[in-house]
Amino acid sequence: MSNITMTNMEKIQLCQEIVNQIQAESMRPVCRLRLTGEPFEITDCHLGGVPYVPHNEQIPADKDGNQLWLCAQINFAQMPPVDGFPVAGLLQIFLEDWHFGDFGLEDGPFPPQDYWKAVYYSQIDDTVTMEECEAKMAVPWAEAKRSNMPRQAHRFDRDDIEKGYDRLWRCPNVPLKVSFQCVEQEGVNDEDFRFDELFAAAMKTRLPDADPEEFMPYNLDDDTPEEREALRKIRDQIQNGGCKMGGYPSYLQDDPRLYDEGEGWAECDTLLLQLYDDTYHYPQEGIGGMDLALNGGPINFVIRAEDLKRQDFSRVLAQWACT
Repeated sequence: MSNITMTNMEKIQLCQEIVNQIQAESMRPVCRLRLTGEPFEITDCHLGGVPYVPHNEQIPADKDGNQLWLCAQINFAQMPPVDGFPVAGLLQIFLEDWHFGDFGLEDGPFPPQDYWKAVYYSQIDDTVTMEECEAKMAVPWAEAKRSNMPRQAHRFDRDDIEKGYDRLWRCPNVPLKVSFQCVEQEGVNDEDFRFDELFAAAMKTRLPDADPEEFMPYNLDDDTPEEREALRKIRDQIQNGGCKMGGYPSYLQDDPRLYDEGEGWAECDTLLLQLYDDTYHYPQEGIGGMDLALNGGPINFVIRAEDLKRQDFSRVLAQWACT
């Protein structure tokens, strides 16, 4: 505990000043996704549904041979240019439908993508058809249920089927077409592993003997209406949810990069993709919720800037975590 004598409102005002500074100094381009239930072509950007698969390729499977589901498909030619991202080619994220409720995403050393896959095609073959790709699916998207999956049923499947809940748990639950909003700038938020260090450095230039923790947005009191309004402004300012590419990730649990013990997680400095059904702060017109089945938590994929520049998606840190 520091010996600094300040009122709580003075602390909030200083917090606001520091947040303004570190956000201004950490701005990055971000492109937010717009989701609709409109139909799409096989090479279009979309979540869920039928994936683009070249003539001589198959849909990826996990290490046990079970076919994965398309989570997201991004055609970079349809995305506004974002510094550091490809301008062409097609990126796909494939996930499982079960794996103990985390869609196969696990914190662990690089690589392996045992229960999920990131696939990138530098060239797109326009002769590939939707019908051809759909025929490669072990079970059609619309017909998939827990009771008719080609993989062996596990106890979660059996328990839910016995309770009359046969719907498959996928991300997303329904296919959604993706378009993009204009590129904006976004500053670091307090869920990013770099925030505390940046905040402490900015605090040291103002009050060298103060404990930065006393001034963090999540540690300040809000006992009066004025304090609540001032803190609400700060918290809204550092709100970085929603579905997006670039910018900074939102973690409802700890940022896994805080716990890098030589795996290289902290080097993953670029948000490749975030899916987050935060429709309160980031509403999606035309659909009642995004049906991402995330139970209030984001799925994040972060990558090293140099790997993204090389279009190498073999070292991606992926995490799904709810509240």
